[in-house]
Amino acid sequence: MLCQNQTQHPWKEMKASKVSYNKLNDLVDNKDKILCIHCSRQNLTDNEDGRGTPRTIAIIIKSLDGQIVKIFAIHLEAEKAKIIWEEVENYYDFLEERMLSAFNKFVHNYREYFWLHWNMDGVHFGFEALKHRYCVLIDEDAQGFNEVPVEKRTNLNTLLKSIYNDNYEKEPMLQNLMKSNNNGHFKPGFLSIEEEALAFKSLDFPKILESIICKVDFLIYIINKASIRKLKVSNKRFLIKLEMFITNPIVAFITTIATIIGMILGFLAIFEG
Repeated sequence: MLCQNQTQHPWKEMKASKVSYNKLNDLVDNKDKILCIHCSRQNLTDNEDGRGTPRTIAIIIKSLDGQIVKIFAIHLEAEKAKIIWEEVENYYDFLEERMLSAFNKFVHNYREYFWLHWNMDGVHFGFEALKHRYCVLIDEDAQGFNEVPVEKRTNLNTLLKSIYNDNYEKEPMLQNLMKSNNNGHFKPGFLSIEEEALAFKSLDFPKILESIICKVDFLIYIINKASIRKLKVSNKRFLIKLEMFITNPIVAFITTIATIIGMILGFLAIFEG
């Protein structure tokens, strides 16, 4: 029985991989209806009282076709509210509230869209974190909050795990995937979550913005490359490697030529016989 299960398991994985690959292609085929989102936050222990949830610093949204680009950020709200730079830290609650209110209106206007993200599924980072901060700062009952429906969210990392395997890159996966597809280097402007939080403490807001724009652009790069089997990952399951080898255009061409030659030789053998 154990041997039978081991024999069947790879094919089940292959089927799941194919389903996820088809889903990925559906996203690419509807680029004008897909929004890529990423955000930046404080470190967990950097908020004022050391106990509350981390503050949201900025949110970037970009459609897969590049036609929609929206930026929500504390420092941009400070500029609109005419708060001088030296006083920004005294108005963080007010500025985050303005930022989340603007984001909430955007979600309402784009509620029919699908949202592509990277691990934004926790109370400290992601959609639930944004909702919680809205409750903390604006309305604890979340009245008027426009939540992105779960069925309209796609975690790109989860999709890649299904296609390639759970360990297609070492943790942290986004950073290592970027290195795998950029000659071992980060894209210009990239910062880790921890580095973004340090930049926030030093009021280096432009650097934070550059980092999350870099990440959103990389999400778009990932899905476009993965859809044509060109995404580089450190570890693919064997059957995916085999499938990619077989469907490689050069291999397919050589196979076709070999088949034609085989058929010709077969006909010659018949006639000679």
